[in-house]
Amino acid sequence: MLNQEINADIEYLTKEALRYKAGKLDEEEWRQIRLKNGVYGIRFQKDIQMLRVKVPFGELNSEQLRVMANIAEIFSTGIGHITTRQDIQFHWVALEAVPEALRRLGEVGLSTKEACGNTVRNVTACPLAGVCNKEEFDVTPYAKHMAYYLLRNPLTQKLPRKFKLAFSGCNDDCVKGMINDIGAIAIVKNKNGKKTNGFRLYVGGGLGSPPRAAHLLEEFTTVQDLKATCESIIRIFDRFGNRNNIFRARMKFIIDQIGIRKFRKYVFTERELLISKKMADPITQIEDNNVLKRESISTKNISGDKEFKKWLKTNVEHQKQVGFYSVFVNLIGGDLTARQFRILADIADNYSDGLIRTTIRQNVVFRWINQKNLNNIFGELNKSNLSVLGANTICDVVGCPGADTCNLGVTRSHRLAMKLSEHLLEHEIDIFSKEFEATNINISGCPNACAQNHIATIGLFGSAQRVKGQMTPFYQLQLGGAVTNGNVKFGEHSIRIPAKRVPEAISRLMSLYRSERQDNETFKSWINRLRSDGGEEVG
Repeated sequence: MLNQEINADIEYLTKEALRYKAGKLDEEEWRQIRLKNGVYGIRFQKDIQMLRVKVPFGELNSEQLRVMANIAEIFSTGIGHITTRQDIQFHWVALEAVPEALRRLGEVGLSTKEACGNTVRNVTACPLAGVCNKEEFDVTPYAKHMAYYLLRNPLTQKLPRKFKLAFSGCNDDCVKGMINDIGAIAIVKNKNGKKTNGFRLYVGGGLGSPPRAAHLLEEFTTVQDLKATCESIIRIFDRFGNRNNIFRARMKFIIDQIGIRKFRKYVFTERELLISKKMADPITQIEDNNVLKRESISTKNISGDKEFKKWLKTNVEHQKQVGFYSVFVNLIGGDLTARQFRILADIADNYSDGLIRTTIRQNVVFRWINQKNLNNIFGELNKSNLSVLGANTICDVVGCPGADTCNLGVTRSHRLAMKLSEHLLEHEIDIFSKEFEATNINISGCPNACAQNHIATIGLFGSAQRVKGQMTPFYQLQLGGAVTNGNVKFGEHSIRIPAKRVPEAISRLMSLYRSERQDNETFKSWINRLRSDGGEEVG
């Protein structure tokens, strides 16, 4: 059953679409309306849309997965695509079909509202929040609270530009808060034997041109002050953001202009005002009910064939809860067919807690898997081409949709990401060795960095240049990007590579590492040494 707010959103969008079709709205007026409602135009196609479904902190239940299977099958191309903000997109949806697709999504509590446009985008969070061995506490309830507090909030309806929040449970920062407008990293203070949960807050991060690492706003923001602080940051952004130049409108440019000290002062003054006038109710500290012994049962003694044991090594992690595991499903290109949506729903119901979480590396995770069920899950995934090895490894390549559908895309980054994943799995036999740990590849179809190429060990973004009189797709290679422990390194530019030669170039780069590494030097360390030595051409 549709809730009142989702129903109102759909009715409004339907009414405005009819006005647009009748010529009562021009293209720009209609564009602003549909974007705020998560409806995006498809490249060179009139009235053919992409729907971006907002999935706060990446959590979906089995009923929602089955509805998404139907959306993919009936209204789209039979495929859904997971994004680097944990959303799910459906491409090639006819405008006249959009209201019915939104109704079906709304009946299971899903919405596209404010997934695009100058609004607060999907609030991301660590996909292992609540079960991660390294986390300080479960950030899920705080991410959820902020996501729904800011959705449809009058404050967020006419922002100067898009705005992004991310919640990480530890300093590993697996959702890359350091490149978001607000990055919240969980920390715990212990005073007089009493533990207080809070966040180290960073502000003003962002990729695109030019990329910026977030600045530390405050070392410790209590959970009670989180909402008032986030609202104050958004208010300052709304007040000082550049509405005259879209290319200088992100919050990072305000901090560039006035400096972090002045920005911090504005935020804290605004926060005091909100708290004094009780305009932002505090969030109460939520107890972490999932804290059990931080031990695990090893997967080494689980019986199974060779392929199953390889999969255990690369796709399964033990939880902080004894005897339970999280299973990552490596999705080539971040794509799921309608049948695969249903398979995931069945596995969630039969072996997990009925839920999955999407990840910013365009995969999905089952949590709360009992050790005895790992073999069965592998079998179910294997029957559906979902047992691909190497989740979160170098062969788990991230790619945005690119020029296949995006109006800004220069190259077909989605296709290249799929091709490169398959190439690495087939040709690089040692990619799961320790030498390639913590190494990743991200590919964007243009300089806007939707696939987060700036912060990948190997980053690529699309461009074009004239070759023998013909415009030819190329990729700019970037090396050594990373985000962790409150630090950001943006990849350094190397060479430009013809699109068709990218897999070969990456293999040559890996071969060069094997021949030049020192002692036990990892690939990532070798890349960093190349950077510090002034770089080396790989062509």
